[in-house]
Amino acid sequence: MRWRIVPALLGAAFLVAGCAGGVSQGEALDNGRQLFLQGDGDEGDTTCASCHTLEAAPASGTIGPNLDDAFRAAREDDFEESTFEQVVREQIRTPGVGSVMQPDLLTGQDADDVAHFVARCAANADEAACLPPEGGGVTATDGAEIFAQAGCGSCHTLAAADSTGTIGPNLDETQPSVELAVDRVTNGSGAMPSFAGELSEEQIQAVADYVAQNAGP
Repeated sequence: MRWRIVPALLGAAFLVAGCAGGVSQGEALDNGRQLFLQGDGDEGDTTCASCHTLEAAPASGTIGPNLDDAFRAAREDDFEESTFEQVVREQIRTPGVGSVMQPDLLTGQDADDVAHFVARCAANADEAACLPPEGGGVTATDGAEIFAQAGCGSCHTLAAADSTGTIGPNLDETQPSVELAVDRVTNGSGAMPSFAGELSEEQIQAVADYVAQNAGP
């Protein structure tokens, strides 16, 4: 996968300084983290966190490359974060061959901010600015909103949520029970990661209830 960051790729990247558009680095970092976790708010939105692991988010997706692992060696070799930022920005624009990630998932300042967040915080979660917020990134308590914020629609089809993901099972077809949904969200299965570290027990119950009550033709 092209997300495996190697010196040749880093050396070929165009260097960029800071963040575009006059946005402060603090604003870019905060917005980038929010977008990484929740997307831009569109129904059925695919989120970075649903596919990638990044401790600083926090996120534990396993469909795409682990971003902490991808950048760790290059960071230890003291490559510039501006180089990381350009690499991430280019991946958002044009994912590698065979990737399930759609091109231009985010654009403009939003894409710049996510690139800044990943470049600053991948394999660097202990830095004060990169410490993940208390309680994880999903703040909703309503099942439908949790489904959207956690990026469930990027992998699953569920008509009630206007989502058409094809990576995981079609929930309208499988119609999982509440108990099965709780188990899958808590423990993960196959490519689906566990959300136990990102969602509270109450949130897991709420999204499981939502799926069980709304899945079906």
